[in-house]
Amino acid sequence: MSMFRRIPAALAVALLAAPAWSQFSPQEVKAAQKDPGAFTIDEGTIKIEKIGPTVKPADIRPPDNNGGGIGSTIPVLDQIINLGLKVWKIIADNHPVVDVHTQYATALPKGATGWADMGGWKPPVGTIYSLTAENVYGVKVINVRYQVLRTYGGSYQGKGQYLTAVTVEPLLVETAWGYHFSMSASVPDTSIVNVGTSADPVAGMMADLSWHISTALKDSQGQGLYFLQGDGAFKEVGGPFSSQALDKAKARVAALPKAPRFDE
Repeated sequence: MSMFRRIPAALAVALLAAPAWSQFSPQEVKAAQKDPGAFTIDEGTIKIEKIGPTVKPADIRPPDNNGGGIGSTIPVLDQIINLGLKVWKIIADNHPVVDVHTQYATALPKGATGWADMGGWKPPVGTIYSLTAENVYGVKVINVRYQVLRTYGGSYQGKGQYLTAVTVEPLLVETAWGYHFSMSASVPDTSIVNVGTSADPVAGMMADLSWHISTALKDSQGQGLYFLQGDGAFKEVGGPFSSQALDKAKARVAALPKAPRFDE
């Protein structure tokens, strides 16, 4: 019998109310005390690897704006804001909990009421990653696969290139018994920038993907950082152990020339 528990992503919506972490059972505590090595992560084995582009990423359609459009508000194109979520859970206690159709971040011009106000959106794009870890015996105890989703290229009356539906979808969550895994995403307001010009803005966004592995003996945590642009550019800028990475990565990105187009 496999030591892994396969949790289908289809359970995500039903498990939204699940707590982020469950208390370790007496059986888990006893087993960890009896065999510490089996329940201790070798942090040198934690890997986040890019597998490749998604063949058919989730198609997240814009919400119905009832034909209201912009109305009397004219968007300020070079002031880019996140009208979506700032922080949301992806996986909680080994269970996918995200609904990618409602839980995502955006980078849109100030004054827009939503991404349905914009035109020219490109088809959604996704990039798949795996996160794996072994215990001190060399046994794989964490096997997670997820995809970073985004829709880019939207403009207002032909001006600017913006982002929407930026989120993370878990595709596979396998954990050995006694291991608890969680993952969350965050897009702070300070991570939304304009990497274009005032006349023709290009939205930039830093997405922070944090994860947490816990047993009755030890916690391990880290994060992966991704920089996305409204012109389709996509770049990994930090991980898997990037505890101070957000500010440092933002400074690095600001110092770089404009990122080249990332062809999926």
